Amino acid sequence: MKYICLLIAFTIFSCSELVAQEKINIKRNSFQSDRPIIRANRPFHFNVIVENPEKLKYECRLILPGDGSRMGKEMITALSDSSRQHSWEVECLQSGQKDFAVEVLVGGKVFSRSAINQVVMPARKVEKQAYIPAPRPAKTDILVGAHNCPLWETGRYELWNQVVHKHQERTPALGIYSQDNPEIADWETKWAVEHGISFFIYCWYRTSQNGPVTTQFEKSVFDEALFKSKYGDQMKFTIMWENQSKGTSGITDEKDLMENLMPYWIEKFFKRDNYLKIDNKPVLYIYRPLFVSDDLGSDEKAKAAFNMMREACKKAGFDGLIIMGEERGFQPASLARFKAMGLDYTFQYCWHVSNSPSPEVAIESQMEQIRKMQSLHDVMPQVVTFTQAWSGWQDEGSVWKLSPKDFEVLLRKGKAFIENNFSKDELGSRMIILDNWNEWSEGHYLAPYREYGFGYLDAIRNVFSKDPEKHDDLIPEDIGKTPYNMPAELFEKKEKK
Repeated sequence: MKYICLLIAFTIFSCSELVAQEKINIKRNSFQSDRPIIRANRPFHFNVIVENPEKLKYECRLILPGDGSRMGKEMITALSDSSRQHSWEVECLQSGQKDFAVEVLVGGKVFSRSAINQVVMPARKVEKQAYIPAPRPAKTDILVGAHNCPLWETGRYELWNQVVHKHQERTPALGIYSQDNPEIADWETKWAVEHGISFFIYCWYRTSQNGPVTTQFEKSVFDEALFKSKYGDQMKFTIMWENQSKGTSGITDEKDLMENLMPYWIEKFFKRDNYLKIDNKPVLYIYRPLFVSDDLGSDEKAKAAFNMMREACKKAGFDGLIIMGEERGFQPASLARFKAMGLDYTFQYCWHVSNSPSPEVAIESQMEQIRKMQSLHDVMPQVVTFTQAWSGWQDEGSVWKLSPKDFEVLLRKGKAFIENNFSKDELGSRMIILDNWNEWSEGHYLAPYREYGFGYLDAIRNVFSKDPEKHDDLIPEDIGKTPYNMPAELFEKKEKK
């Protein structure tokens, strides 16, 4: 009987708690620091918005890590009749991964709680500088590339929804930025080369076939940023032809390819000194190689077209063209078609890891897939990709993430596998690909950000560079600059809709 009574009591308490939570709550994703990345001994503010439509009497409490961190007096600002912003000035005295939480109490009981784990970087004085200091590249024995997602331009605010409204722990060190700024490109170049990443693979989107080339996202990331940046020539870049939107992003026929697309790529990209070339051959990545065959009518016609592309590059002064096709499956038939079409290598944009696994399982799953792909080497050789995380744009399907420490384990396993299983004369022994530099909303990212700071980049440097582990990681605030945030009102309006 006493067990039944206890169950009834627990049920009554839970129901009353639920009612209270409906009346008062912490606004989703509102609990966060006012800076993308925190440094020790540098005061900042923690803010949270409490929604209280019933105007209940409550207490809001900030909980700091037990490491001597300190906070000032709570400040309360009325945002409307039913919501208040609570703010505390905080100073962390020690660096490292830190847990912070905020609780809303009614009648002494906790009815709403939000927590965040984020990095606190080592203390450093602010030294104002006129511009971003020049990069100090870390030397590597292998070409390390990273996919770069160029979606973050002015006017496409909705693409940030996952970060702004759901995953504030992903906030980039740059802030919620617009990529059409040479300073953005220079920070990315600096951070990449200083940790051993030697080239970016930018997604490239055509928007209209059978005529002069029109594109999406290209102007903001290339014309307005990278090509005008001060340090852009200090690392290489390539493009990945993102041709999966049939009818707009591919080609209509051979003439469209050779008279429109190839001249455009050669003049705008391939001829640039900082476009990646291997043995004087530009490197082109293709997202959907079989769609090229579909567009042209057969694998044989695709092969002929690829050979014409190589000849066009030779006429432009190169020694050919290296063409790589994306493939995450292990179907020998698909890879055999790649070979029949004349592709040089296969690669992966990312690895699919099912069932929202633990880090250990995610690491082993990737290694198993890499081993399977290598077993098909005689059909089509690979250049290996390593994936850090995945969530999808709506946290759909399998959701998982490696910490920087786990990511370093994956990289070391992968590096050892390549050294022991790849011949020295193939590109896969000289190049690896990382996924992804900045897929903030899709959930895979390596660039510095709120939760782990430079953790992923430091893991890359530790594994692939022989330079000393100790180095100088700068964020914009360190040289007197503020984050490159777009106006917050843009995202508030989007959330209300």
